[in-house]
Order: sequence, then structure tokens, then C-alpha cells
Amino acid sequence: MTAACAIASFGLDVVVIDSANLEEVRKKESDGRTCAIAAGSADFFRRIGVWDDLLPNAGEILDIRVTDGNSPVFLHYDHKLIGDEPMGYIIENYHLRDALFKKAEEFSGKNKKNGKITILAPVKYTNIDFCDDKCVVNLSNNKIIESQLIIAADGKNSNIRKLAGIRTHDWHYKQSGMVCTIAHENHHQNIAQERFLPQGPFAVLPMKGGYHSSLVWTEKTELVPIYTSMQDEEIEEQITMRAGEYLGKIKLASRMYSYPLTLCKAKSYYGKRLVLIGDAAHAMHPLAGQGFNVGIRDVEELIKLLEKQWFVSGVCSDMLKNYEASRMADSISLIGITDILNRSFSNNILPLKAARRLGMAAVNQAIPLKKFFMKHAMGIE
Repeated sequence: MTAACAIASFGLDVVVIDSANLEEVRKKESDGRTCAIAAGSADFFRRIGVWDDLLPNAGEILDIRVTDGNSPVFLHYDHKLIGDEPMGYIIENYHLRDALFKKAEEFSGKNKKNGKITILAPVKYTNIDFCDDKCVVNLSNNKIIESQLIIAADGKNSNIRKLAGIRTHDWHYKQSGMVCTIAHENHHQNIAQERFLPQGPFAVLPMKGGYHSSLVWTEKTELVPIYTSMQDEEIEEQITMRAGEYLGKIKLASRMYSYPLTLCKAKSYYGKRLVLIGDAAHAMHPLAGQGFNVGIRDVEELIKLLEKQWFVSGVCSDMLKNYEASRMADSISLIGITDILNRSFSNNILPLKAARRLGMAAVNQAIPLKKFFMKHAMGIE
């Protein structure tokens, strides 16, 4: 939906094909998941006219504190090192979906402006032909769509990617992310906490209002059924034990959901009249909260290339190659960083513990290096 709104803003007509029922998708119900919106991604949403609907539900991230287990050594990122603006925001997924659908409605029917967005749902495609001069999409409602370009935004298990014959590098972490919303006694002070534990990262992310946080608790997949079958009071005790006492008394404010964690990177980010964006191109470990932001940068780069070449040569192989060259470098660097961090910290090996704590202490004192890491995470460098 982000890609559709951005492309329609540019002036092109877009068709969104989704197998999901839109009434179900647009229900204001939490699935436990939130998005960490980096400062650079927030700027992009401002440019396409979505941010005003997102801001009322966006929790600001002003500080990030990274710790290794119970070590007194920590790494502290303070937004004031960069400026006055937040480093990023935490937004529940259903608020993000709602804002994007509202924006899409501006590009449909009598009220449309610039390009047009047509949403076909619930509809599936039965076949896609990637031809030299166009794509032909056969739909389950017996309609046929012809297009200059297909954008695969269908997730890490992308079927369009498979149809195009694009292979992937895959890795199963044998970890799952347990996610939920917690309510707490003390104000979170807009601090995001990332604790590295032997089983995996444990993140507490500040939500709007100050007294709720989003929890991303990484655990060995084999142990997840044990935790999810606990009574609420038992889960709250486990969360408090990991989060510490700074939030005061903690209560569950939503169901706990679990999602298996895998790494999946496409060997190519484009095919004949096809580009991959988001998790269809690169699904990474969520420990740095960067997966969605990398997808936003995919859309930004695609828009830049369309602006340069659409009215000159349309979709051409050079444009698609340029897209891949730009996006491959960015995504591979983040995949590598998140993978190395997860492997390095998800253990109790004494020499590694000593080395990583020494490294965290060193980075915490190196202000120029901290600024570099912060700008990269904020998507402004």
C-alpha cells in the first residue's frame, strides 16, 4: 500500500491485487505487531501525505539503551547527539494500514487525483506472463490486467518471486519472536530498550501515551509453546524478570503472538518487468527493527528511478538493474549486521561475552562512531 500510494502520487495508475478480505484487514484489532518507523521513513510518509494520520498514534523513540544480559555495561543512544527530532517512532500495524487505506481512497473513484489506485480484493492471480513489452496477469475473477511493471510486495514467501524463477538464500534461526503489548506502572520516558539474552534479543519499545510498550521477545522456537501456554500472571513475571524494574508493575495489554524468525534474501531483486520490494527481496532478523524501513527505502529508490526514466524510456532493463544495484548494497549490509549481532549475542560463551561488552563500552565512549550508527539507523545518512 505504501508503494501504491507513492506511485499514484507520482502520477501513475496502480492496481493492487490482494487475496485478503479488506474488511478483515481494516479491522482495528492488534495482531501484536508494531512497526519501528525510522526518522527517514517518517520523512517519506510526510512527502506522500500519510504522516498526519500516523502521528497521533506514533510513540516517539528519544533514547535507545542496549545491554548484554545483566551486565552493568550498556550502550546509550541519545537523540540529542543528532538534533531535536526523535530517532524514530513505534506505530501499531493496524494504525499504519488504516492510514494507508485512507490515502489510497484519495486516488480512487470521483475523488481521485494524480494517478489512480484500483484495489482488487479478495482476488488471487491464476497466472502471470512476463513478456518483453508488458506483463499479463490473469485473475481468479476472470479479469485480465496488462501492466508495464509488476511490483512483488508479497512477503518473504513471495509466490511472484518463485514464478519469476528468482532463487533465494535462506536461513532458519530456530528462534521465534513473541510479540505483545504491555501496560506498565511507570512512564517509559520514550526509551527503547534492547537486551541481548542467551536465547535471543529482548526489546521493549515505547508506544504513544507513555504507559504502554510493544514487546518483541526472541526465544528458541522449541520453548515458545511453554511460554504461550502460561497464565497471564506467569508471563508477566517472566517479562518483568527480563525487562527489569524501571517500568514498575507490568501487565499484559494484548494477546501474545509468535512468529518464526528466518533470513531470506533474493539472489536478484528484479526480473523481466518485475521488481521485488520489502520482505519479498530481503527478510531479516527483527533485532534492529529495520526490516520495514529497508522496504520503505526500496519504494523511495523505485520512485526516483521512475521519475528519471518513465517518461523517457518507460520500464527498461537499465532502470531495473540500477534499482537492484542501489538496494542490494543497503539491504545486504543490514542483513549482515543483524545476523552477526544475533549470532554473537545469543550465547553464553565467556570469551565472546567479554569481547562484546568491551566493544559496547568502547562504542559508548566514541561519540563520532555513535553518531554514525545513529544516523544509519535513522535512515538519514
